[in-house]
Amino acid sequence: MAVARTRTTWVLGALCSGALLVSGCGDDSSEEAFPGQKADDIAAKAVAATDKASSVHLKGTARTEGAGRIELDVRVDDQGNCTGTISGDGARAELLRSKGGDVLIKGDRTFWTNSARAGGADGKQGEELAGELAGKWVASPADSPDAAFCDKKQFLASMDQDKTERRGMKRGETTEVNDEDALALEKKQGDTRISMHVATEGEPYILKATTEGSESSSVTFDDYGEKVEVRMPPQEEIVDPADSKA
Repeated sequence: MAVARTRTTWVLGALCSGALLVSGCGDDSSEEAFPGQKADDIAAKAVAATDKASSVHLKGTARTEGAGRIELDVRVDDQGNCTGTISGDGARAELLRSKGGDVLIKGDRTFWTNSARAGGADGKQGEELAGELAGKWVASPADSPDAAFCDKKQFLASMDQDKTERRGMKRGETTEVNDEDALALEKKQGDTRISMHVATEGEPYILKATTEGSESSSVTFDDYGEKVEVRMPPQEEIVDPADSKA
């Protein structure tokens, strides 16, 4: 599954006698998770349930050949509220969004220097931009690439863009993810190993998704349905990038 950041696409158990069932280490096969259901059907239900959830907390890392290691920690809901951080390549930025408005970004000097470089600016321009914007809340339009992290539908769609990744999966073991029982669905696609851990109780939410290969990612999903608290800064503390002199 792929994850994207500012102007850069990035893609972001325990065993018991060899097998864990939903109830623990029992022998009753009727207690297995999602009895009689195929792995691909479970995966489809998990994607649908996750998409319908009113809110979710996503946390993870991704490593790509072009962007290095990137970390994400974001809470987002279907009302357009968002709060969290993204970091990588020595840079870090905070994100805020309230009710679908502009995404506010507070990045450090490295974040804005890297952002300028990715946009084609030279080193001097990057330093000027970083000097002007570092540590300030900068408004980014809701339809900009920066907003992808704070748009629940768009973010989840980007992770499920290649639907072939969740087809042809096999049932794995039942383990624990963040203290919740989860059934592992797995597949190998070329040199890449893909897995999805699905909650076995309540809604079949995705609890963890990983990709291992030349480009790897691992994202956990939790706090489903919890309110996303957003404290917006005063308007006078928000910078419009259009006013930038860099």
